[in-house]
Amino acid sequence: MVEVSVIIPTYNRWWILKKSLEALFNQSYPKDKYEIILIDDGSTDDTETMIESLSPSCKFKYLRNEKRMGIPRTRNRGIRKAKGEYIIFTDSDVVVIPDFIAQHMSYHKKYQDVIVNGELIWVPSFKQIGKKRKSIFDLSFSPFDTANVSVARKHLLEVGGFDEDLLAYGWQDLELGYRLRKAGVKCKKNRHALGYHFKKKSLSDLPSLCEKEKMRGTSGALYYQKHPHLSVRLATQCNPLFLLAFIGKWIDKNKEGRKILSFAEGHRINWLFSLLVKLIASHYYLMGWREGMKCKPAKKLIK
Repeated sequence: MVEVSVIIPTYNRWWILKKSLEALFNQSYPKDKYEIILIDDGSTDDTETMIESLSPSCKFKYLRNEKRMGIPRTRNRGIRKAKGEYIIFTDSDVVVIPDFIAQHMSYHKKYQDVIVNGELIWVPSFKQIGKKRKSIFDLSFSPFDTANVSVARKHLLEVGGFDEDLLAYGWQDLELGYRLRKAGVKCKKNRHALGYHFKKKSLSDLPSLCEKEKMRGTSGALYYQKHPHLSVRLATQCNPLFLLAFIGKWIDKNKEGRKILSFAEGHRINWLFSLLVKLIASHYYLMGWREGMKCKPAKKLIK
């Protein structure tokens, strides 16, 4: 009998997805008690070919969206297909430890009606998986981070799942977490439910990061419009780096600023490079926020 379903959305990440799936196939938890549901949101890379080469040791479902549906709809599809009493959400760029599922389930057996947040460590290369220790840059206070979180399926259905109006990148998980907590589901942190979150850091990745941060800002504004409460405003707007976003704009638009950024990367001054990238990202986030505040959101939840 399946006790827990692990839901993973993916799009054009076959090279890291394979490592993610292999880690989930090799869990210490009984193989007949969990299933993995992978939902491909219309990938155009070698994802399907890679999936065909796998030999899953547990129950495995591969679902494919024929056209892009976005993360909220994709995850909701996974919830509908899930057989487990509990749902674990993770991402296709996260590689978990062998006791990952067991650690999540140990908390659900110990506590009732809880959200279990696991631990994430960001790694820029495969070589650091299993080796890198948690640093200050890995700290997260998110009450519902879909890269590593679990909750009873019944609670997800009771609140309507992910809000499909929040199609832009970012805040869909926190918005759902907000509704779950409002419904009385408590949060617990299990630092032993560990996953390594792959994230490259180089100038070549900056355009993609800026685009994502702009979408995240738009999504944050829609989240606030749906739930115009102080706690949501603080979560989406209270970032000290936003006060320095004008510096990020200067770095992004000015040749001298770009030279400083290249210097920091070239000389491996990692703390400075990371800070400058965060300032640029803050600039784009606020751009997205301003655009999002002009929109009027609808309300589309799981059916």
